[in-house]
Amino acid sequence: MKRIIIAISFILFIVKLDAQFIGHSGVYYLGSADVAIAASKYTNPCISGVVCRFKWEALENTPNVYDWSFIDGEILKAKNAKKKISLQPLGVPSWMKTIPNVETYYYIDKNTFHSTYGQIVSDVIPWGNVYLDRLKLFIQQLANKYANDTTVSYVNAIGGNISRGLPDSVLTDTILKTKTAFWKKYNYSAETVASKMYPIIDFYMSKFPKTPLWCSVDYVLFEMKASGHAPNYLATLYTNYGITNYPDRFGLFREDIAGCTLIPPQTGNQWFIMKNNPTRTGAQMLWSVQDGPDRMNKCGITPNTKQQVLDSAVNKGLDFGMRYLEIYGADIDDISLSDNIRLANLKLIAKGKEHGSTRVETIQKKIVNVFPNPANNFFTVQMPNTKFGIVISDISGRTVLKLKNIDDKVDISCLNFPNGFYIISIEAKDKTTYHSAILKKANF
Repeated sequence: MKRIIIAISFILFIVKLDAQFIGHSGVYYLGSADVAIAASKYTNPCISGVVCRFKWEALENTPNVYDWSFIDGEILKAKNAKKKISLQPLGVPSWMKTIPNVETYYYIDKNTFHSTYGQIVSDVIPWGNVYLDRLKLFIQQLANKYANDTTVSYVNAIGGNISRGLPDSVLTDTILKTKTAFWKKYNYSAETVASKMYPIIDFYMSKFPKTPLWCSVDYVLFEMKASGHAPNYLATLYTNYGITNYPDRFGLFREDIAGCTLIPPQTGNQWFIMKNNPTRTGAQMLWSVQDGPDRMNKCGITPNTKQQVLDSAVNKGLDFGMRYLEIYGADIDDISLSDNIRLANLKLIAKGKEHGSTRVETIQKKIVNVFPNPANNFFTVQMPNTKFGIVISDISGRTVLKLKNIDDKVDISCLNFPNGFYIISIEAKDKTTYHSAILKKANF
């Protein structure tokens, strides 16, 4: 009886996992943080929406005191133009570092594009409970204002607030500039950080029941040194959680699409996660092509023109299966690129419709059973009345088992599998591929 109950619950899980992502497709106009975008830009027929970027500190300059005028003004312009708005809060307020029990660290900024490059800067440990409580309150306030506003198509949060930009080393002495490994100093663990992110994802979804989340798919450069896992290990943990539990609203986002982005990506790369979840992805351009094509063309795209370099970036996004791209306003305002922007918008809208077609209906007609889940010593994969093959991969993308020509069902021993999530790709005889996930957990 226990196995039957688990199997039934997993059938529901499979259907939910492949549910249609409800994101709004197209090209979005990307401006600067806290800088109003002219109403005339919103009426551009070549775009579907606008990105409203704002610093968290600009919205909440003092704890619990909010100024909504900038965001409200941009949303009003979007409503009047019948366009969508994607909200993207940035940074951590400076006052956060003064709150009691918030843990901070110091490091030397190595990003050559930052104004603080080479300087000693400080930041907040992003998995501390006090910081996470403030982040939840921030999300709550955004939801109070905008959760029911249909003009708001996305909120870009959580991934960038917690998993981004962790430095390789920190300073234990800011005078002598003595360094130590970040992960050693602060007991970093991808599993621990992911476990802190799951409740924040749940909280967002409870407060924004109709608004998809753009969650940044980031990498941790020191992950291999800290744990032996690939740099995308942490991102794989929280993206698996989000997709499994909120398939209709959990979207994956990157800030650096370009014509030179590699396909196929390496398994340990953040783009590997994006490539394997094409129905729910979006990205921001790495740069504007107005800065000179070379900035977006380090791989030698020819001809080296603004049009070709921009098109190459858009097409690379489409190759990843993306339905949403943020393109810098300087490029959208360039009359010589108008046709390129218009075509990109149409292609992205078509991609969104393509992804939202019949996946749920298909999976319901051919129910795949995977049980029990979690698994301990074994699990069963069953697809009644058909032949199928399976490929089982760990979360880094490494294949751990491959089987072909299975009739109806197969029992798989996982006794020697390390504990953790595994992705099961199931290919039916009609070449339709279904994806599932299972948790190997000892002694449950």
